[in-house]
Amino acid sequence: MPSPSPTAPNTAAAELIVALRLATAATHQAVELLPGMVRLTGPDPSPADYRRYLRLMARVYGTLEPSLYAALSAPGAPGTGAAGQPPSARAADRVAALGLRPKFPALCADLAVHGLAPPAVVPDLLSPPDLNTALGGLYVLEGSTLGGRVVARHLRKHLGDPLPGATFLDFHGGQAAAHWKRLGLALDGLAADGLIDPDCVITGACAVFQEVYTMLATLDEDPPAP
Repeated sequence: MPSPSPTAPNTAAAELIVALRLATAATHQAVELLPGMVRLTGPDPSPADYRRYLRLMARVYGTLEPSLYAALSAPGAPGTGAAGQPPSARAADRVAALGLRPKFPALCADLAVHGLAPPAVVPDLLSPPDLNTALGGLYVLEGSTLGGRVVARHLRKHLGDPLPGATFLDFHGGQAAAHWKRLGLALDGLAADGLIDPDCVITGACAVFQEVYTMLATLDEDPPAP
């Protein structure tokens, strides 16, 4: 499958969260059309399909999360904000208040439920990202927790309830939509206050989503494990 072409950044006519969704839409659709995702969300998913999905997502999150989260507290761009803090530090403080947490440990726990070891990963593939790239990347990774609720309902319908090893899919439980809304409002607020560069956040989101697609497409070509 050819690599998707992300939409060029353009925040002039839309709020940041809307612009992010539009800019990443093509890559999002391309990910959903990968063979592994089609099998998982199709009419007859198997336990092996789900185990494969967990392995793929663990590789993605284990590779990308460390540098993205590290960038939230990294020194920022020059300039002084409230209380003498650089703008990016103020932005990081406000994002930290949202309680964003890495998902890789949840994926490792889910793999353990299925008797599978965590994948070997090489972190910091995108290192060193700046704060804008990190926020764009975390927008992409957090989006999976919202979509995960839909995947979980589908799998429970076909594989049974309770679904073994669903910590990642149920990461925010019934609060997934509320959490996503808070993240969107926070990003819009940071952009409105001039603490982040909207176009750079969008560029970062497109780059990270493209990396997610590339990793999933490459790993999807590997022979399936039992």
